Amino acid sequence: MSSVSQTRTAVLPEFPLVSSETKIGGIGERSAPISTRHPVRILCGLAVFCLIGIAFSLWLRTVPAGNPDPRFLFNAFYVLFARHEPAGLAVVAVFSLIAAVGLLRGGSAAGRQCDQNPNRAGLLCILLATVVFVLAAIGTQIVFHDYALTADEYLADFQANIFLHGKFQAEVPSAWVSAERFLNLPFFVHYFPANHSWNSGYLPVYAAMRAVFQGVGLQGLLNPFLAALTVLAVYGTARNIWPESKTNALVAIGLLVSSSQFLVMSMTSYSMPAHLALNAIWLWLYSRPDRGWFYLAPLVGVLAIGLHQPIVHALFALPFLLRLVLQRRWRAVLIFVPIYLAGCALWFAWRARYQLGSSDGIGSIFKILNPRMPIIQSMNLLLIIGWASLATPFLAVLGAGQFFKVRAIIQDSFLSCLLTFGFYFFFYLDQAHGWGYRYFHGAIACFIIVAVAGFNRLSALVGQRRAVTFVIVGAATSFLVQLPLRCWQVERFVRPYARTASVIHSMRQDIVAFDWRDAWYSADLMRNDPFLEKRPVIVSIVYLTPSAIAALEKNGTARFLTHDDLTRLGMFTTRRNDYARDPLRLGMPP
Repeated sequence: MSSVSQTRTAVLPEFPLVSSETKIGGIGERSAPISTRHPVRILCGLAVFCLIGIAFSLWLRTVPAGNPDPRFLFNAFYVLFARHEPAGLAVVAVFSLIAAVGLLRGGSAAGRQCDQNPNRAGLLCILLATVVFVLAAIGTQIVFHDYALTADEYLADFQANIFLHGKFQAEVPSAWVSAERFLNLPFFVHYFPANHSWNSGYLPVYAAMRAVFQGVGLQGLLNPFLAALTVLAVYGTARNIWPESKTNALVAIGLLVSSSQFLVMSMTSYSMPAHLALNAIWLWLYSRPDRGWFYLAPLVGVLAIGLHQPIVHALFALPFLLRLVLQRRWRAVLIFVPIYLAGCALWFAWRARYQLGSSDGIGSIFKILNPRMPIIQSMNLLLIIGWASLATPFLAVLGAGQFFKVRAIIQDSFLSCLLTFGFYFFFYLDQAHGWGYRYFHGAIACFIIVAVAGFNRLSALVGQRRAVTFVIVGAATSFLVQLPLRCWQVERFVRPYARTASVIHSMRQDIVAFDWRDAWYSADLMRNDPFLEKRPVIVSIVYLTPSAIAALEKNGTARFLTHDDLTRLGMFTTRRNDYARDPLRLGMPP
């Protein structure tokens, strides 16, 4: 073994593949071998949890919270869960039960190992990264119709457009100043009356990334590109953690690229794929402390903090940073801490300058005791399970069970997942729209690392050949069954919004006005370029003031969309009156 390999092994010790738990039961015993009982229980537990989730999602369909109604402004999270999760969770439950039966019948093959170093693993990684890029790029067009569904997604392009004009803020034309509040969503766009300008309410790095791609008309390829980078980074991280096993690295990227959440989110304009990519690159750098590039990790971290919300990277990185202190790696601490502090000061200055007043309501979205959060977080956990590659949740539970037997970086990966998930128990709001649990998206690389530790444990219990077969079958089923189902569900939901937006933006009038109370979540259709140069300009007629009406009259011809127009375009305009209970008591935020 070379000195480099010795250093890597010393820094990252691994638990043995063969466990003392591989003893077979007595002669003539009909029960499952001791080595498979625990995995079978985990699989059955996952199946039961999914069945409970299915029952809950079906119940949601019978109450206002689970149905699209224009009167309810904040129930997208419940509607999507009610619509999509019965089928999605059913796939997980069936797979888990079949896998449990397979382990019961298969007995134990502990100690039987297959080739740990398959040839051309790196080439296969590059191939899979390319496949991910192509699939995500195609899905952006076919599944999402090249449409940013939510205001969160739209705001990144809004700010990118401002950057392409060489500015940090866009000045509102004087003719529109009196009507500015009716032109964009004020919760996401920050308007500065002192200089009549506005900008996105988020930190700027992701918008800057989109500006690079938007400048050449390829903004739809940014997240597919970031997804491909994530595949390469996760492969590199697994190779660093398990240098003796290319199989582990292939298992890691196999679980990643067959994840419906990973692939579908890569088709969107959300910033979460960027969070995942930078976090995965950070973890790849961090996982080789014996190399000079280890000290590039805090620079990547500063970029990750400034992507859109700082908390995503903070939650991800905190366990790893605390480990540096616990291990008394003072040289690393003296490099990491000043860089992170300088980065935090930079982004704090940005927020103070370009997000004036944004901190007023931050405390209002946190609650120490929020009675809704146990239900919401249980739903979020089901979303993690229902949108992951089918083998991943089981392997992650198995890996987490080895917490005190694995090396520090795997422990920290688990703590990163736990901290990211646990933080939102104190968050007042649900995620609203999302494909899978998007607040967890930045920690998926850590989730995969924990699952690979579970794969090693499963290999010790039933033999690596059977463990590899389990992963391959799970990944193939995810890719051939789960992913098409999820893409069909998403496209069906996005289609009316994309169609309506296309029709609105193709109208020849100078102004298109509508009442966003006529259709469910139609306020997200109110999108204008930040300089109000493109026509038509889309405005809301809700709460129009006389001065705003006068401003609109000066700016050209107008077209008013009615309730019937929105209905014909496929929007959700039905007001359901067949519920006797108050929707605010059925899980909807106030």
